[in-house]
Amino acid sequence: MTLWTAAEAAAATGGRAQGDWAVTGVSIDTRTLARGDLFVALEAARDGHDFVAQALDKGAAAALVSHRP
Repeated sequence: MTLWTAAEAAAATGGRAQGDWAVTGVSIDTRTLARGDLFVALEAARDGHDFVAQALDKGAAAALVSHRP
């Protein structure tokens, strides 16, 4: 079941989507990420932007970032 499409996520965040994708879940942790999730790269003690490539390799449909990693 689709949670958000690229267009919906871009509209909700005021951001830009690259490509045409749909997500089925949301994750902030690559250890628990499921295929099809949107990976949200949070800036905290460990910067989630450092894990974007790993999230995409594990099957994330897209990543929500505040800057290009």
